[in-house]
Amino acid sequence: MSQLILTTVGGDPADIVSLRQNPDTAPGAEEVLVAVEAAPINPADLSFQQGWFGVYPQLPQPLGAEGVGRVLAVGSAVDQGLVGRRVLILPTFVQGTWAARTVVPARNVVPVSEHADPAQLAMLPVNPATAYALLNEYVAVKPGDWVGVDLANSGVGQYLVQLARAAGIRTLAIVRREEAAQQVRGLGADAVLLDGEGLGDRIAETLGGAQLRVFFEGTGGPEKLAEVVPSVEYGGAVVTFAAATGRSPVVPVGDLFYRRISLHSFYILAWLQQTPRARLTEIYTELAALVERGELHAAVEATYPLDRYREALAHAARPERSGKVLFTPIQPTA
Repeated sequence: MSQLILTTVGGDPADIVSLRQNPDTAPGAEEVLVAVEAAPINPADLSFQQGWFGVYPQLPQPLGAEGVGRVLAVGSAVDQGLVGRRVLILPTFVQGTWAARTVVPARNVVPVSEHADPAQLAMLPVNPATAYALLNEYVAVKPGDWVGVDLANSGVGQYLVQLARAAGIRTLAIVRREEAAQQVRGLGADAVLLDGEGLGDRIAETLGGAQLRVFFEGTGGPEKLAEVVPSVEYGGAVVTFAAATGRSPVVPVGDLFYRRISLHSFYILAWLQQTPRARLTEIYTELAALVERGELHAAVEATYPLDRYREALAHAARPERSGKVLFTPIQPTA
């Protein structure tokens, strides 16, 4: 079985990642063996390789957090009906999805549609789930409300714009280049602004007297929030889902105290651990149904077989991409 392994923490991926053969694919009593059809490369995967993520690699570390594939075999304590089913592999940063086959605890897979695009399904466990939680678990947002999102062309941003549109929620999206602005407009954002000089004034002008119920922040640092927070309503919230600059977000002290703007953070692994399994299954089933109906998707810029991992990882690390990069270890089957 081909599998990508992290051999050293930190450095050039070409030197710290290797393709190995792992013959041990027998599932334990509560495990399943999955033939992986598609598995994305996320920024979190790249951070994990450098030792900058919320969990630290245990070398030699199988790589890949999420994916989709078919169950080939199950352990003695697992429902035999899973064999042959297409399943999502939920992220743990333990089992590794950048592999032709991977053994996963049965609790970490969710059966999904047989008819949706496997590449789109493979991206569901992290970014769409993050977007869903951002919209539903911090501030009560109703149709007609405005929400703002930074890094709106990121994976999370793209899904958030689509989910908000489906719920009748208006989005003000912030991006860093015009090509990204065009992409986000095409997904249904109600207003799109380029980051830069005078952002705060342009947000206020665009909203025309309305205010943001919540702002989803992915850049980090105090400068962005100093521009945006004046347009967040009294008692509203800022939720940070990423830190592209590596700096901590800061809510201006006056807004924090006198306007009661709260600051929150989202971490996918904590969310997965804290959310009841029945609820996770419900959420992922709902998201998969949206994918099957063509109502939820993200751009895919390229796919690679495992043996081209050096090229794939370099591609995924490019700062200006128009879509996701995925591994496709095996040919999906209908």
